[in-house]
Amino acid sequence: MAYGVFGVGVLLLLLGSEALLHGGIGLTKSLGLPPLLIGLLVVTAATSAPELAVALEAARAQPDVTLGVVVGGNIVNILLVLGLGSLLRPLPSPPKVAFRDGGALLAASLALVVISFEGTITRRIGIMLVGGFVAYVVLTIATEWRRPVQLSSTEVRANCRDGDRPAGLNFILTVLGAALVFVGARFVIQGGLAVGQIYNLPQPVVGLTVVALATALPEFVVTLLAFLRRYTDAAVSHVIVSNIFHILVVLGVVALIHPLPVKIDHADIYVMAGSALLLMPLMIMSWRLSRVNGVFLMLCYGAYIAFIGWRLGYVVVPHLG
Repeated sequence: MAYGVFGVGVLLLLLGSEALLHGGIGLTKSLGLPPLLIGLLVVTAATSAPELAVALEAARAQPDVTLGVVVGGNIVNILLVLGLGSLLRPLPSPPKVAFRDGGALLAASLALVVISFEGTITRRIGIMLVGGFVAYVVLTIATEWRRPVQLSSTEVRANCRDGDRPAGLNFILTVLGAALVFVGARFVIQGGLAVGQIYNLPQPVVGLTVVALATALPEFVVTLLAFLRRYTDAAVSHVIVSNIFHILVVLGVVALIHPLPVKIDHADIYVMAGSALLLMPLMIMSWRLSRVNGVFLMLCYGAYIAFIGWRLGYVVVPHLG
């Protein structure tokens, strides 16, 4: 039963995110929103909708799941999604993506490390986080404005889905997508916690692993479709910007509604920040993530799961000597 509820929730999140993505792109195109803003805001928000919905749903009763899904989701995106993506095909990471987007992600990750020592993500901190995302948007617009489409990873993200449909259909897709994501979030949380009880997993670990993997599916689908449609120039940028959105907007919005206590192990936040730091030199090497980089990232994720297992006592490290 637990697996069924969780599986239905994952499916609803994926379908809802896809519907939001299609409908949102179509609606904003019909309203004349520039591709730059569509790629930066609409695509990022649609693929990050599962994280936001799950975070909001869990904020009051399971706040450790809320923070866990953001921290764990960012780890999954960097180590697993980009790892798998670069295994399929080397993913370009030009200097602007590496330094502007990668630098912003590293700064946001380090900021969360500092914030975690406060013990609570307060409304004041929430305002600062959202303000940080606004500053990032302004920086991106300033550096991407009037660039040729083929040179703008942000505008390439706007072309990841076809939006040429009647406005009424786009509106229906947007509303339907929002409803599916909302319902799916409830199913994922209930099913994920039930699965965690089967294996005696604490709630923070459920958020960091089971729920985080479920909510990261839209990012993986976008990366996979970018590979299939030969939009690989946008894949790394999309994952990085989604991670920035998770920290600054998802946690910021949740904290504005309900202050969020930090109940997960600080080691997991360090791993998240370390993953962002690790990604920087990998992107700079030849300005792409190679297949060798992909194997390394996936091995790092395997090591992180083993680390969680060791903390829970499921993995025993033999003493030498």
